[in-house]
Amino acid sequence: MANMTAIDRCRKFGVANIQGIAYMPGPSDYTKTSGPGMLYENSDFYNNIFEELWGYTNPDNMGEKGRKDLYRFQQKLGINFIHCYDWAAPVSQKDQSGRLLLFLEHVKFLRVCANLGMRATIPISNYTMDLLSQGKTVLARQNVEAIIGEIYTPNPPPAKAPIPGVGMWKIFNEYELWHDRKPEHVVTVMTWIAEWEAKNSVLDPNRLPMMVCTSFGTEDGIQGAAYLKKVRDVLMRQGKIGNIDAADFWNQRIVFSTNPQNPGSDIQDFLNNRLPNYWKKYNIPIPPVMFTELGSSIKYAGSEALQAELLSQQIAASKPGGSNGMMLGACVFLNEERPWEAGAEKTFGIMRFGQDSSWGLPKQNYQAKTAYPRWDPPPNNWWWLQPATYPVEQQAPKLNYQSVVKAWGPR
Repeated sequence: MANMTAIDRCRKFGVANIQGIAYMPGPSDYTKTSGPGMLYENSDFYNNIFEELWGYTNPDNMGEKGRKDLYRFQQKLGINFIHCYDWAAPVSQKDQSGRLLLFLEHVKFLRVCANLGMRATIPISNYTMDLLSQGKTVLARQNVEAIIGEIYTPNPPPAKAPIPGVGMWKIFNEYELWHDRKPEHVVTVMTWIAEWEAKNSVLDPNRLPMMVCTSFGTEDGIQGAAYLKKVRDVLMRQGKIGNIDAADFWNQRIVFSTNPQNPGSDIQDFLNNRLPNYWKKYNIPIPPVMFTELGSSIKYAGSEALQAELLSQQIAASKPGGSNGMMLGACVFLNEERPWEAGAEKTFGIMRFGQDSSWGLPKQNYQAKTAYPRWDPPPNNWWWLQPATYPVEQQAPKLNYQSVVKAWGPR
């Protein structure tokens, strides 16, 4: 049986009709300058440490505690896809009795996604890009393989399959803007994934699409796509990705993602004309395309009302099935305004921290109790759990929240 094409692979994994949201649920006291060994050392909020943001807990059966973001997105906005950013390697160890202790894991997050009919990206985040830029290849590969191992079932070969809730790989976020900006690093990670699949006898139907996300910057006369072409050029020079011919790998696995924040009319022209014509110009087979950051800042739009109007136009222009049938859909950017950002970046988002009656969770703002893993260096070489708290607070809809409700919400 022939291997699936990339578009068929997207259909198989439930990511060909995307109504998505770019999700980065940082608590209001999050800071990007938190140091190593601290609760906010990274911005991976998709794990068990921060369960009361995206889901809920029910300690001692005394009642639910949590904001239940994923439930809100599905019930109120019609969201079926969660676009993630930072994704740390899982942390576990065996205690003195040989019992496995899971200190940081993403299985619960993905299980909630699956139960709600959603799929999520599994990001190989820019942390790995940074390691590769510094030449720390061994550490980078260990990080990637730990992430792969968590999202595949532990069944013996050939039954290995991604756990429910998984939609596709995401290789870096706008690689061309970060660290040493080399497309070779994107291909390196693709190769590691393909080699892991071959080593673990993962059959083709259980191999995920691989999304490469670029900015909408212009190069070679096109927005975004030239950065993916650079990745393809490296692929073709390499010849094989794992045990697969590079041209076949492109046709079977690659998804192009970019981040337009332009008016709807420009997005339509990009999908219908500029993008397909660019691939034809170089005689490159057209990959599936999606948008992962649809929206605008209030500064760019001119007002909150105009921000909402622009988002409505952008969503209408980004429907699945466009671009000669290769358009998968789009994710709105972002779930929340980020007070830790500067300038215009603060005002992206469809919600902001503040009193809310439309969802009403949590009923009262509170501090969630959690614990996160900290490494005890030699001679102990041991993980231990550091108690901590983080705020779980209501978030009020902005005007562009209604843009999403009108486009995708329940009818």
